[in-house]
Amino acid sequence: MKTEKIKFYTERNSFGVQAMIILMALSVAFRVIGCWGLWSDRSFALAQIALPIGSALLLIAFVWLFGKRALWTTFIPVILGAVFFIVKSLGFESMVHTVLCILLYAAVIALYTGTVFGVIRTKWILAALFGLPFLYHIFVEDLPALRDTANPVSFSSGMQEMSVLCIMLGLFCLSLSMKKTIVEPVIHLPRIRKPKPAAEQEASEEAAADQEAADQAAAPAAPDASQTAQQEPAEAGQATETLP
Repeated sequence: MKTEKIKFYTERNSFGVQAMIILMALSVAFRVIGCWGLWSDRSFALAQIALPIGSALLLIAFVWLFGKRALWTTFIPVILGAVFFIVKSLGFESMVHTVLCILLYAAVIALYTGTVFGVIRTKWILAALFGLPFLYHIFVEDLPALRDTANPVSFSSGMQEMSVLCIMLGLFCLSLSMKKTIVEPVIHLPRIRKPKPAAEQEASEEAAADQEAADQAAAPAAPDASQTAQQEPAEAGQATETLP
């Protein structure tokens, strides 16, 4: 049994796409505010400032321009964003936390790419993949950090964490806005000449018959075989009489 090929797409005016655009723009703003003045370190500026800002802006542009026709192009900014999170996780104190995060981001790359290319036939895996880490950040990491008065969260770290939350929630909204359609295979058939109407076909046949009759009338008539046989002895006799 042949499996139908599917395609995911998004609509510009959908709530999920509009929410994603707003959240990604906010992530850029929070990243700029939280990292203001920290670009003297070139590696930090590239991995923690330029990379997340560039991936967020590219995602907005690709969804807006190609969401209807080629949503698969968005796998490029998603991969760039996953690289940002992987680099960020390398600075965690717990090695177990780092390894788990790297596995999560690798799963994001694989599952998102497989979904937008139609290999994975449901969007709900992505919704869970982006929604659950968002809840984990809120209830397991952020709220306890805000309650820790002994080690208060700095303004810069808080803005950067807000940027991360906006990215996760934006991807969650994008996954919810995806719509599925079946792609019909394109079959190239040999071109078949369109049949002529009956009146044109009869006129064409009559014209061909008239042309054939005209050709036969114009051709010289072939001599009859019996007349040719009678003329040959007479001509031979005349030739004998002329001899001495």
